[in-house]
Amino acid sequence: MPYTLKKKKRIISKIKSKYWQRTHKYGIPIPKTVKEAEGLDTANGNKLWRKALFDEMKNVRPAFEIYEGDTKDLVGYQEIKCHIVWDVKLGENFRQKARLVAGGHVTDAPS
Repeated sequence: MPYTLKKKKRIISKIKSKYWQRTHKYGIPIPKTVKEAEGLDTANGNKLWRKALFDEMKNVRPAFEIYEGDTKDLVGYQEIKCHIVWDVKLGENFRQKARLVAGGHVTDAPS
């Protein structure tokens, strides 16, 4: 029972977090998904969110290697889900920014 209550509190705090409530920053709409970012670019007639996404993918690409074999052969391998966090930076002329974030909180601690 205490585990269930703790999980309930975590879910409620996630829903109430500022990231999910925020839809605009400095008057600029912030997307939550890649599809929303593409829609905003189309509506605005520019490719600022797309450029932010491509810049981030270019920066993190070296971290990913394609493994041709079976993942069971890898020692300590765990699959981690990733998502994009979108933001607008004030100090950089309201530059749109995207960050690829891994959900590392769901993996086991390394031993």
